[in-house]
Amino acid sequence: MKFIIYSVLIVVGICSACYDDKGSSDYGEKLNIRVENVETNIRVNVASVLEICPKIYPENREYECFWGIANKNNQYSIIDTLCKEKDLNFFVDLKTGSYLLRFCAKDVETGIFSYTEYNLSVETDMATGWWVLKDGVNGTDIDLFTPDKKIADVLYSRNGHSLMGSALDMSYTNYYWVYDSATGNNVMTKAIFVGSDQDLAVIDFFTGQFISEFDELFYGNQKQRKIQALFRGASDTHVVVNDQIYTMPNMKYAPYRQFAIKHLGTYEISSYRNASGSGLPLLFDKLTSSFCTVSRNLLELNYFGNDETLPHQNLDMDLLFLGGRTIDASYPGEYAYAILKKKNAEEYWLAYLNGWPSMDKNPMEKELRELPNTLGVLRADFRAMNQDNDIIYFSKNNKLFSCDLATLYEKEQNLDLASGEVITYMEYIKYFPWDMINEWFTYLVIGITKGEQYKLCLHPVQAGNIQPAIKIFEGIGEVKRAIYIETSGNGNVNISTFF
Repeated sequence: MKFIIYSVLIVVGICSACYDDKGSSDYGEKLNIRVENVETNIRVNVASVLEICPKIYPENREYECFWGIANKNNQYSIIDTLCKEKDLNFFVDLKTGSYLLRFCAKDVETGIFSYTEYNLSVETDMATGWWVLKDGVNGTDIDLFTPDKKIADVLYSRNGHSLMGSALDMSYTNYYWVYDSATGNNVMTKAIFVGSDQDLAVIDFFTGQFISEFDELFYGNQKQRKIQALFRGASDTHVVVNDQIYTMPNMKYAPYRQFAIKHLGTYEISSYRNASGSGLPLLFDKLTSSFCTVSRNLLELNYFGNDETLPHQNLDMDLLFLGGRTIDASYPGEYAYAILKKKNAEEYWLAYLNGWPSMDKNPMEKELRELPNTLGVLRADFRAMNQDNDIIYFSKNNKLFSCDLATLYEKEQNLDLASGEVITYMEYIKYFPWDMINEWFTYLVIGITKGEQYKLCLHPVQAGNIQPAIKIFEGIGEVKRAIYIETSGNGNVNISTFF
């Protein structure tokens, strides 16, 4: 709903004209209209239905009614009509904030009218919780687990449909811009990008409603729906469509709402990457076996320039894994470990790289280290890098192991799976906003399916060893990604590490 802007005097005049007093002084005792059964201070969540059934006295008279609303935080936005019925049934598609709700009742016989005002606080039940991307019954969807409840199938329940295809990834930004046609202004919005292998959309963080869908997100007519990756850059969101990277800047003072930049060239980007959203993403081009990056400032990929002593280009290798390692809490994923396999040979190598690469500097920090080809981590089903220690966790045949990269010692971890349960997702997640130290946590997060049901298990880590899950979320579908997002008291939004 978009507000229609009026001046205060015009609104008062409209109310007076609509409820013109037809000579009430001629009716003897003046009619006293009272409205009851409405709370003075009303609280409601975004995307819920606000229902109010007022009682009007005197009863047994015919009244014409009007519900209007104004934004209390905007002095120029006064009244917008909600309905012209006594009972209000309104789907709340407002921004979060404080509003003034007005109810007017006019006696048809006498023309006498009155209005009553109420405080309306529009809140959200989606500000804090675990966002779980999944393959659901209706396609790609999200389950949200807040501290108080579960909101299942956010996309379907808030928009009437999920995304087509299998779930791929998601990403968060504070700076997605929406054009408000009523005011002619661009409005900055907190938003989540959601991608499947066939679809892409941007949803409002506070409501889960679609802001933009695939056909609106690209300049021109983008017909290709082969979506291969979605990831963050330094103040950007990147998507790979049909082997081409497209970039949308996410900036506080520049209103972008489409993927405006197409990065030219022939390349094939690996699904493994280190993209924290704070520095340039560290990528791997499978066609040239080279590490590279992407920036909104260049139309082609950047391969850093070669270095014969520490090669990072034309490696003649396949990338099996790339995981972020955090040394300084202020720089998540500032380093990265990569596992590489020599093409057409059973030779494996470990690389230590700068996870926040510079455009003109070789990201390779140490010489490639050859790995024994008997290690279990080399043939794992799923892997996750411990961001605090040089340890990779991996699963094989639904058993969980750890591999210490210093000693190459592999150890089975305790993970009790019921019969028929299968591991489908694993990620090491840290949450450490600088101003909320009491909220910090670290988990190895494991997704498990059995039939059409899933569990998302949060396992604490002590001295590198996996502890029993302290929390388990359950839903329908198969988990593909998870992220924790929390809105602080000052309105700032903090997210867990998300590469």
